[in-house]
Amino acid sequence: MRLFQLPPPRRPIALLWEESRDARAAEAAVKHELLAEPEPTEFPRRHLFNPKDGWFRRTERATNRFLSRRVFPQLPWMRRPYAAILERSLTVSEAQVPLARLGGSGDVKVLVISDIHAGPFVTSEILQRTFERLLTLRPDLILLPGDFATVSVEEVEEVVPALRILQAPLGVYGVLGNHDYYTDDVERLSSLLENAGIELLQNRSVIVEKQGARFLLGGVDDLLGGLPDFRQALKGHEDDLPTVMMSHNPDVFPAAVESGVSLLLAGHTHGGQIRVPGLSVLVRMSRYRLDEGRYSVDGSELIVSRGLGATGLPLRVACPPEALLLSLISA
Repeated sequence: MRLFQLPPPRRPIALLWEESRDARAAEAAVKHELLAEPEPTEFPRRHLFNPKDGWFRRTERATNRFLSRRVFPQLPWMRRPYAAILERSLTVSEAQVPLARLGGSGDVKVLVISDIHAGPFVTSEILQRTFERLLTLRPDLILLPGDFATVSVEEVEEVVPALRILQAPLGVYGVLGNHDYYTDDVERLSSLLENAGIELLQNRSVIVEKQGARFLLGGVDDLLGGLPDFRQALKGHEDDLPTVMMSHNPDVFPAAVESGVSLLLAGHTHGGQIRVPGLSVLVRMSRYRLDEGRYSVDGSELIVSRGLGATGLPLRVACPPEALLLSLISA
């Protein structure tokens, strides 16, 4: 009787070493930055170029949709420039975020990936490689604050294999963005995302727990394409839990403050996408100038990501693609 069998010599150890080496190399290839401390804000409004219904943004959106539907799909080579940008410039911005009443003695590592923009500039292959690099960070929780698509459901259908590799012990959650509404088939898009393992939190929330840490995780609908409703999202849950909410658009922050949200996570702005070093954002997508980074008002905090993808042009200038790695700790 054979009681045990020795593993084949050398090969498993070599494989483990190679996998470990590859993971270390992938993580090292991602640039890491620290986010600055939250910046107090008072919601200064931009009266010109209203991002929701101003003439400039309406014209820009119509042009973007036309190019993405009719022109860029005929130019498959346009995917190469942005693949190179993701490979070389992907940045992980990190921060510790204290939450009152969180509990627990450790932290909860949250990976935030916004504005994927599958479509004319981002292929399933480059997206999968990007996700594999980010998963070496070993997050407890993955959050996806909208704009999975650029203009069509088929774009997301193509990248479902890449989306399926996003897994975390506490789950993978998302909300829809304005470009997801541009597909004109939100129901089918939502079904694709759910089948890929992404639970959508459209005006609803769930409780998340890790080793004594406990908080409410929720999301609201998109400001431009849907109807964000914090009251509905928070309905029926305990008042003493800290609340972490997702919104694609950061301009719902005033409503989040009024609702007592502890932390709001957003994307949408791309940080400007194309910028001149040393100058403010050239084309703003936030009415309140909530372009990127951390903001605070009355005990509520907002963190805006530059996001992963691009629209309009397959370029980012002085504004590299970004994912967030946030460590939620007890205040």
